[in-house]
Amino acid sequence: MTTKRVKKMGKEEMKEMFDLVIYAFNQEPTAERQERFEKLLSHTQSYGFLIDEQLTSQVMATPFQVNFHGVRYPMAGIGYVASYPEYRGEGGISAIMKEMLADLAKQKVALSYLAPFSYPFYRQYGYEQTFEQAEYTIKTEDWPRVKRVPGTIKRVSWADGKEVIKDVYLENQRAHSGGVIRETWWLDYTLNRASKPNNQAIYYSSEGKAEGYVIYRIAAGTFEIVEWNYLTNTAFKALAGFIGSHSGSVQSFHWINGFAGKDLNDLMPTPAASVKILPYMMARIVELQTFLEKYPFQSGEKETYSLEIEDSYGPWNEGIWTITIDEQGKATVTKGAVEKEGTAALKADIQTWTQLFLGYRSAETLSFYERLQGDATTAQRLGQRLVKGMPILEDYF
Repeated sequence: MTTKRVKKMGKEEMKEMFDLVIYAFNQEPTAERQERFEKLLSHTQSYGFLIDEQLTSQVMATPFQVNFHGVRYPMAGIGYVASYPEYRGEGGISAIMKEMLADLAKQKVALSYLAPFSYPFYRQYGYEQTFEQAEYTIKTEDWPRVKRVPGTIKRVSWADGKEVIKDVYLENQRAHSGGVIRETWWLDYTLNRASKPNNQAIYYSSEGKAEGYVIYRIAAGTFEIVEWNYLTNTAFKALAGFIGSHSGSVQSFHWINGFAGKDLNDLMPTPAASVKILPYMMARIVELQTFLEKYPFQSGEKETYSLEIEDSYGPWNEGIWTITIDEQGKATVTKGAVEKEGTAALKADIQTWTQLFLGYRSAETLSFYERLQGDATTAQRLGQRLVKGMPILEDYF
């Protein structure tokens, strides 16, 4: 008789998991790839699906903290979702996702992000597109010419620059819209790869304060901006000038970054940059009560809302919730219907609530397309208490 089960995986199963990843993603089993996989595994909560005690599918969940408008939320970054081809359709990933999400909810993990190979596939587990990227391809002659500004730019090694880079990133407001609060191990893992060596340049103000950096590679006539962050206008100008100084040795500049709702094309001498807006990561609220109790609602009058949640892979979220938001924006969240007369329930699936509360879609838009059901005035009023601005993510899992 065939046996099937979900198993929590660890370093003892590293070789089995690595072999599955290499096969499923058609990769070469290099020493660097194995070393990186082992490092990531040491930080993850990993699950395997076994058929007759043979590993056939797996999912890795890495615990992070994210900064959402000043609130720190626990977040699980999902990666290395893989199955052997002959076992696809056996329900392995679905079984893992069900158990993993239940475990995360018990741990009071508020959010989860993942990079999808298929958006429809992950929607069934409650995830929805929540982040976008902007991709810029700019000819060297179209790069903005900037005047020299005070301060200095220093090219540094990764070892010498990573703590400064970490601090500037965390201070940048772009990292406060759902971005990962990067620990040093994750910074090393994502930005310091032997097979893809980067260059680093840091801008220091006249007072000696680090106010910006650019991480980049130069290859095949292209200046590839891996990451560019700045805290001041002066830092932006200085680093733009530094990047532009490479015009004589490259033909174009290329940059992909988290999209915040407006591209930078208007800052070019002429709007000549090729800009593509790309769908990026998906997200889902994992533990609704934890998420809403910490949510940074806008201040205003004391109000009570009734929210109905549909979440087939998160039954702990399903049902009607009563949310009372006080004058300071602090929410009290309880399971059960509202008793206050005249308070209409707003109804949506967990994907829609995720987009709404993270700021990716407005209440008006979701109501118009009937994703958010209920009284339009109530939806609009709730929308006024939510954070403003699209979520931004620079990391990849």
